[in-house]
Amino acid sequence: MNEWIRRAIHNTPAMNMLMFAILGVGAVGLFNMRREVFPEFDLEIILVSVPYPGASPEEVEEGICQKIEEAVRSIDGIKKQTSVAKEGVGSIVLELDTSSDPQKVLAEVESEVDRISSFPLLAEDPETKQITLRQPAITVGVIGPDLDSPEADLQLREVAERVREDLLRLPAVSQADIVGAKDYQIDVEISEETLRRYGLTLQQVAGIIRMENLELPGGTIRTGSQDILVRGKQKGTIGREIEQIPLVTQPNGVVLTVGDLGTVRDEFSDVDSETRIDGQPGLAIAIERTSSEDLLAMTDAVRNYVEEHPLPEGYSLVIWGDRSIEVRDR
Repeated sequence: MNEWIRRAIHNTPAMNMLMFAILGVGAVGLFNMRREVFPEFDLEIILVSVPYPGASPEEVEEGICQKIEEAVRSIDGIKKQTSVAKEGVGSIVLELDTSSDPQKVLAEVESEVDRISSFPLLAEDPETKQITLRQPAITVGVIGPDLDSPEADLQLREVAERVREDLLRLPAVSQADIVGAKDYQIDVEISEETLRRYGLTLQQVAGIIRMENLELPGGTIRTGSQDILVRGKQKGTIGREIEQIPLVTQPNGVVLTVGDLGTVRDEFSDVDSETRIDGQPGLAIAIERTSSEDLLAMTDAVRNYVEEHPLPEGYSLVIWGDRSIEVRDR
């Protein structure tokens, strides 16, 4: 040890070069390291959800949950299954053993669920994902005019969607979700007098709309050079498309549509709560950080956007929940 100390004392230039090299490596690492509050991590939980529009919880349990339970029962690594059947959607929560490989189990679960061919005709495509714990890096609020009408709610949602799309275009942002937004809903209203005139009931109208508003596979046409997939695309997502669905065919051949017999409106589903920011109607956009993104660069980009981006008259942007303040303090 004394020999090494003696050599270091007599080789001052070399020691100085070593010191500057260490300082240089430290500076490079300081400016290139990923800055965050807490690291992101995946929970050992897999969620499988299948939308089944218009179905009761009993129908969801029988047509969705029980079939998924049977399909994934034999997969190794699953410790516990929990099924949740609600109106319009069925979900299965799978808790994994700590010794299992979550990505391997996720792939097996997704494969088994995709092979289920006996889902109800109206059930939508299943979604399988591993639960990831993330906290918003910063939250942007879109505040609209204080008007109580469906049109004002739709306009606020459109402005919030545009802001969200603009934020996602920023190079430093990859995750942005609207929090507290109501689900879109298409309302169809037909008067009792009209229903009686044409011998219809509300259940019959709902059944016709459900049967006609579909997107179904029609098979494959094989030719000598290519395969052509055939699909029947008749699924409307806005009121104008639902208005065109035929309801009644009269003896003279005249076809009356949903729009001819009733009123169709694009609105939101009824909820027991509303979102307000600073006492005014608003929507919050949570910007989340992935494991490969820099928190400070992300929040700086979002703040610059909020300061410089103009909005329509009557709308404004605010910021809260900036986690970069804690990181800078540290």
